Amino acid sequence: MEEEERGRIFQEDNFIFTEFDGLKLQKLVVCENPESKEPVIVYLKVENYNWYQYFLDVGIGFWEDWNIIDLEIEEDDSFNYIDKTLEFNLLEKTISKIWCEPEQNNSRITIVFESGEKLILKTLHPEIFDSESELLILK
Repeated sequence: MEEEERGRIFQEDNFIFTEFDGLKLQKLVVCENPESKEPVIVYLKVENYNWYQYFLDVGIGFWEDWNIIDLEIEEDDSFNYIDKTLEFNLLEKTISKIWCEPEQNNSRITIVFESGEKLILKTLHPEIFDSESELLILK
């Protein structure tokens, strides 16, 4: 499916992204800070779509589509790019719902799968504005 670049789709503390509902996850790659292991950007590839990315910053959630066809990671020692698809056992799992919601002084982005798993990007200390993030899988 050829997509047009849409850029930043959401930049707020409360949104629902429905385009991936019912679609299978093909790959999940996390760009992380090598020192703190904090996820900086999460890249998501689902069937029939190019790469999307999402992250938390300044207390809100961001969801973006820059029409990246192949996730070619440049040799950049500033960040680690970790494929979490198999580690989180999410290959070919069907997405049920994706949303962002406020959590104290920050936000969290949740992806729920039909099999019951929840992939959550949230801050370590939601009471502290713009604190470091973490990516969790809950089964």
